[in-house]
Amino acid sequence: MHIILFALSALIWGTGAYVTTLQAGPVPVPVSVAYRMLLLAGFMLVVLLATRSRLRVAGQDVPWIAAHAATFFALNFICFYYSTHLIPSGVATLALSTSPIFATVISFILFRETISLRALAGMVIGMAGLAVIVSPDLAKLSAGSDVLRGMLWALGAALGTAIGTIIGARNQRRGISPYTANFWGGIGGASICLAIALASGMEITIEPTALYLGSLVYLGIVASAGAFLIFFALVARVGPGRAAYTFTTVPVVALAMSVLLENVTLGPLMIAGTAMILTGNVLVLKR
Repeated sequence: MHIILFALSALIWGTGAYVTTLQAGPVPVPVSVAYRMLLLAGFMLVVLLATRSRLRVAGQDVPWIAAHAATFFALNFICFYYSTHLIPSGVATLALSTSPIFATVISFILFRETISLRALAGMVIGMAGLAVIVSPDLAKLSAGSDVLRGMLWALGAALGTAIGTIIGARNQRRGISPYTANFWGGIGGASICLAIALASGMEITIEPTALYLGSLVYLGIVASAGAFLIFFALVARVGPGRAAYTFTTVPVVALAMSVLLENVTLGPLMIAGTAMILTGNVLVLKR
């Protein structure tokens, strides 16, 4: 059963990366992310009510819930959406998958957690893999390159994911249910995204097309709420450490989607860089 859960998680998140590209259009990115987070929150509310789980959180945990929403449910998604406007979704997912590297560095800086030689090697190999992929653009020293700008947005998403993951782990240790955390994360993330849109003078609009609405529903319900529920079930069966290896396969699925649907060519540099990133992630995640 855990093999099925593992495969479903990787498949849903991997295909979700491509579906994100279908959100490009007249609706501003922060607004699209807000809609997605509201769908996630609505689904999680149904789960909370059905399971009679606790909705309230202690006052001392509220700032941490807010920080989790800002990093994991707002910054992460806004950056990733912008990255897919500039580079293929599979390449953006590869960059996003380096979040364990950022999490390791942040944990060392803030909590003085020891970094093993294996993890250090993984960090070096993973980041070198990214450099290999963007090396053609680096060689041109093109600061305006879409590839470089897209990679920077994707790395911003990786940073947001890393910070959010660390905060989420803290909230779980406090006994906050993942369902509760995701409900308030969705509410907080949507509120932050809408605030950014309004402060930036963006129009709060929606694109009434089957493509936009269909992809939005898939991202909000299937690729967010549904995938989280499947992943939580996997964690319950095999533990968080082994479940985390799902994230090493998501980029493979996303890259395959890019090859099929975004005309990405798997040249020598792309293949080598991908192998280095995935190897680095495995070394960092291995306990």
